[in-house]
Amino acid sequence: MPRTPRVSFSRILTVCLMLFMLPGCSRETDSETSRPNILLVVSDQQHYQAFGAVDSFFSTPSLDALASESTLFTRAFVTSPQCSPSRSSIYTGYYPHKTGVVGNTGSIDAAGRRISRLDDSFRTIGEYLKPAGYVTAYVGKWHLGDVGRHAQGYDTRVFSTVKGGDSIPDREKTRHALAFLDAMSSDPAKRPFALFLNYTAPHTIYGYGIKPPPRPIAALKKNVHLPESFYAEDSSEKPAAQTLYMQKDNGRLFYDKGEDIWKTYRGMYREKVKDFDRELGKVLDSLKAHDLLKNTLVIVTSDHGDMDTHHRLVFKGPFGYEQVIRVPLVVHVPKRFGGKIPRRENTFTVNVDLLPTILDFAGLSPEVGDGSSLKPLLTGNNGQTPATKVIGEYYNKQKWVHPLRIIRTDKYKYINHLIGMDELYDLESDPERFTI
Repeated sequence: MPRTPRVSFSRILTVCLMLFMLPGCSRETDSETSRPNILLVVSDQQHYQAFGAVDSFFSTPSLDALASESTLFTRAFVTSPQCSPSRSSIYTGYYPHKTGVVGNTGSIDAAGRRISRLDDSFRTIGEYLKPAGYVTAYVGKWHLGDVGRHAQGYDTRVFSTVKGGDSIPDREKTRHALAFLDAMSSDPAKRPFALFLNYTAPHTIYGYGIKPPPRPIAALKKNVHLPESFYAEDSSEKPAAQTLYMQKDNGRLFYDKGEDIWKTYRGMYREKVKDFDRELGKVLDSLKAHDLLKNTLVIVTSDHGDMDTHHRLVFKGPFGYEQVIRVPLVVHVPKRFGGKIPRRENTFTVNVDLLPTILDFAGLSPEVGDGSSLKPLLTGNNGQTPATKVIGEYYNKQKWVHPLRIIRTDKYKYINHLIGMDELYDLESDPERFTI
């Protein structure tokens, strides 16, 4: 009778450990080993300096704390300084002239037709991630018209779609976001999730100076300084569209007013930025409380900026200034997914880069849209050629059409206006007056 071979305990243990390390044999969940959770938070109308880590005039402790352990992109731009066009770029990865959302939904396009919605032929980010096994949620401002087929990309749907873009208070958006995070933290399958959270602040600055006419508010204008360009601006040297905007459009109630009105505007805008940061803090605290931060790619940005009294302008319009086209961008990559030491990154980025970056981290092809994945840069892998320029576009303001194109390099900014004079600036010789 043949003898059964004797196998040592150590050999059995070695084989078991080898099997344990095979794909699919780990006790850890898929989200903990291969694919990060994703949290994209988008504020509305927050310019790149409206951020305490960049300018101490603003108070953003939550965003500052995140930036201190993340990559802070110092030259992040948007495709268009308007809500709907920029959001179409964030969520599809394409420039507005391709998405067809060249102006805010409800406005008029070149053929005199109303821009109604983002066409179903485009896939938004959830429509890539949900079929790939992510639990997806969209909460807050949509501003791309009727959601239509795009809703199919999101398991949790809290879309705000009324005229003007939003109907849900930001604190309610936070409540929905926290409920989603609570549910995902107790998900027995521990599936990876993707939450897209869209706030309105500081766009809520529109509550000042539209109706009723602006008035000085002592508490808000206290300790507020106006930027250098407010005093240096000479509208006679600039395209007539800027003066027209201030005299006939959203700036009309500020035009020729005294400094107290402008300082109150800046003080109000600072408070609206603080409102956003407060809600962001609640969401980041929830991630930490549920021990989710170590597995979650966190991206915080804005859809466009605000003139914030720079160049004697308010809100947004047919301008190419940094205040409307340049935004905060903070990306936190957990160490287990290749995150490096916190740093400031000076590479040019545009918001069409966000979708391919998210797809890349999710293990999907990043070859989508007009942008490029930032994952190689974020994880320290070589091979990514830095962008040497950014390009932006603007089409209209409600029924007022004034198309322009913006090309921004290290040294120059060229703004091509379809109507009136063009602008060419040497950013090195006069940066404060023209770019800040």
